[in-house]
Amino acid sequence: MQRNAVQANLFRAVLLLLVGSGPISFAQMGHVLEAVGPVNQSMAGAGTALPLDAMGALHWNPGSISGLSSSEMSFSFTAFAPVTSLQSQVAANAFGPGAPPATLSGSTTSDTDISPIPAMAIVHRPSASRWTFGLGGYGIGGFGVNFPTDPNNPILTPQPPLGGMGFGAIFSRFQLMQFSPTASYQLTPCWSIGFAPTVNWATLSITPFSAAAPNLDGTYPNGAIGDDSWGMGFQVGTYYQAANSPWNLGLSYKSTQWFQTYRINSMDSNGAYRQLAINLDYPSILSLGVAYRGFNRVRIASDVRYIDYKNTDGFQAAGFDANGAVTGFGWKSIWASSTGLEYAISNRMFWRWGYTFNESPISSQQMFYNSPAPGIVQHHLSTGFTRFCDSGWNISMAYQHGFENTVSGRWWHPSLGAVSGTSVAGTLATHALVAGISRKF
Repeated sequence: MQRNAVQANLFRAVLLLLVGSGPISFAQMGHVLEAVGPVNQSMAGAGTALPLDAMGALHWNPGSISGLSSSEMSFSFTAFAPVTSLQSQVAANAFGPGAPPATLSGSTTSDTDISPIPAMAIVHRPSASRWTFGLGGYGIGGFGVNFPTDPNNPILTPQPPLGGMGFGAIFSRFQLMQFSPTASYQLTPCWSIGFAPTVNWATLSITPFSAAAPNLDGTYPNGAIGDDSWGMGFQVGTYYQAANSPWNLGLSYKSTQWFQTYRINSMDSNGAYRQLAINLDYPSILSLGVAYRGFNRVRIASDVRYIDYKNTDGFQAAGFDANGAVTGFGWKSIWASSTGLEYAISNRMFWRWGYTFNESPISSQQMFYNSPAPGIVQHHLSTGFTRFCDSGWNISMAYQHGFENTVSGRWWHPSLGAVSGTSVAGTLATHALVAGISRKF
């Protein structure tokens, strides 16, 4: 009884932590995190058909929690470190005679700190019941940059009325947290289905706020104060584990996560109050997974996902409207594939490796509009382990590296269009260290 009370208090404490500290992250597949928790991360996110832990199962396939070997409670913490830089070049006279008088070029690194991403999950399997219940709370995505004004980097020079030609300092912070109360029902000994309504919390800050029309002096307003928003969606999934075959199959669909409009308090160039507004949802994700358990000590999982950015509010076609506001990020929908392998070193020690490839949602044509959100990493490697301890608690760790990628395109102007003799390039690499504990009961 005392042990149950301690577990309940731990659960409450971590739930409060989750609500109070969302992720400030530069996500993997565009702005969608590729994995949740150390076990799922060590498999590079593969797990739609191979439920190895509560976090990964709840996040990728609600039907698969019926495939867990027992009830489980887990907590994790990710230290996420993006390495982001922004380069630009403008040839002499690119914007007209004497604008600029000489070719300018420069590169600036974002001053982005290591970001914390907490996560928790609990799954309960009542004895002699076909039902399995769970609750997850974790960061699912985001982006963030912090570029200072740089007189040597054209895109980071002050805005035109202030003596430059760029945006000035660029700052963005987009944090996404999801809670997923989940139920799974075992239709047959081999086949389960699951459903989860999803409740989301997010916060957004962007400056300069180019999604609004410029002020009367031509500068874009400041959106650094930010706004919080709540969103809703759902997830459904099915999981199949054949009784006399080493193959597993999984299929899940996470709907668009529909958020309230972000409304940011700002001011115009005369100091008068101005409210800024933007709609920014989370894309729907279709996941198909297959797993193989036929090798001694080895389990292999592979997932394919379709992430529908193109039809998501906020990510629609990029460009300038008649008032000079940017219409969207202009991301395309992408395919992603993840493969992970688990090797049982012993009955108490498991090591895993994983690889993810995803298309970049940002094309060279859209790079200029994505200076605050260059989610362009395409290749990711992960590794990690789980150690089962005598105390009943299990320790898991993982490391992830997103390999550096660069996307370059032209500078876009509201009246000139794509400007010849110019270029804007974003470069991104990522590192993540994940640690967690779990207990089966």
